[in-house]
Amino acid sequence: MDLVSSFTNEVVNKALDGSSMRHTAIASNLANVDTPGYQKKQVSFETQLESAIQIHHNNMTSKNIASNGRPLQMKATQSGHVHDGVVVQDINDVTPQLEETDNQEYRNDGNSVDVETEMVRLARNTQRYIALNNVQGRLMRGTRDVISQTDG
Repeated sequence: MDLVSSFTNEVVNKALDGSSMRHTAIASNLANVDTPGYQKKQVSFETQLESAIQIHHNNMTSKNIASNGRPLQMKATQSGHVHDGVVVQDINDVTPQLEETDNQEYRNDGNSVDVETEMVRLARNTQRYIALNNVQGRLMRGTRDVISQTDG
């Protein structure tokens, strides 16, 4: 991989994508708090991201090299066996999943949104997004510094 598209940068970008999608889902939940029958939406991507990181790590270690010299890959033997049916082989396979909660009623009108819970989720997600954005900024500054030092 080249300097600008490092694995770490790709992981941070995927995490930012997932966090952004989660923010949209939480905002939708809050906007529909008074809609009868509305089922809250959630976004999951962390398990996929962790799997991609683990596979990358395994591929970088020599103990996981097959007899043909190629890195060993995980393989799903049954549908739904690995990460809810989403098979992740590398970072490009990580895709945030929007899920609607089924059969969860918070109120008598069938709505499953709890405002307090959603506000906590929003605050937590905002903190993660800001932290990820700071990491991305540091990565970009590091890349800029390396480029500026090699130019002169």
